[in-house]
Amino acid sequence: MRVYFLSAEPAILKLDGHYAGTIDMFERFTEIDESTGVFAEIAPYSCRGTLNFFIDDKFFRSPHDFCKTYFSTDERAVLIESYPPRGNEIEIIAQERAAGTLITVFRFGGVYAAAECGGSTINKLSEKFAEAEITEVNIGGCGYAAVCGKNSVMLFRGKNAVFFGGCEKFECGENFVVHEKLKCCTRAVKISTYAFNGDNFALESCSVKHGREPSPEETSAAFFESILNGESEKYLSEELKNKGSALKNYLGEFTDVALPTEAAISKYGGDAVGLVYPRGGGLFEVKYFIAEQKDGKVTNIYPADEE
Repeated sequence: MRVYFLSAEPAILKLDGHYAGTIDMFERFTEIDESTGVFAEIAPYSCRGTLNFFIDDKFFRSPHDFCKTYFSTDERAVLIESYPPRGNEIEIIAQERAAGTLITVFRFGGVYAAAECGGSTINKLSEKFAEAEITEVNIGGCGYAAVCGKNSVMLFRGKNAVFFGGCEKFECGENFVVHEKLKCCTRAVKISTYAFNGDNFALESCSVKHGREPSPEETSAAFFESILNGESEKYLSEELKNKGSALKNYLGEFTDVALPTEAAISKYGGDAVGLVYPRGGGLFEVKYFIAEQKDGKVTNIYPADEE
């Protein structure tokens, strides 16, 4: 089986004790005999800890707490987003008092935010908060503690987290307005307005602004991305325009869109697009679909395996 190795930071990959190269976020793969498997060792260039694990086909059938795994019919992928620290020390990333709440962002295995104000809570964060800033913001006349990571933000009112989400930038006024860059070929930005409902910030309105039109080669990927953003109608033929909800039900609960790998292009052709389906606990399945087009509009959608 073909296995891709991806790492959020440069790392050395060894397979069965032999040096196999450097991995990062570029697609690099190796062929592994799924019947015998291979022992993998991944050591980051940084001073963080090394990961060791055995890879066979069973590895991709269950979730793992140290990585995300992806599988399709013929290919597999391992994504390492973070590495454990060496030793058992707690690393303080940031600590400030904001809006009456003492916030401490720290690493202990993973990244966490502790909030202390008449009690305390501990909240799991992603690696996007490996470098974090804490500040006080005023929204609707009330103060909140904001923990800002890389393209992400978490808001606290007292000891309770009341908002968490992706965020390129935000605006504070009567409401909380979040600008989030979408991972798509049209360089789109989603602008969401949230209002505090007494418990947390609830979505009031949302719009998407596109930075450019997709090229002809990107139209299929842009179409599937538009389904996630609720904007698929502009890509659909007249016969399909009123079937947006049925189309979403047909495709299922996919959460991301992936361009085809070289192997997928060889098997399905360049028009195939991968849809990513979460299977629980960092395990994802990639299914390829084809969107037939006529005069620039989608006329039919079907699984690539059915061709």
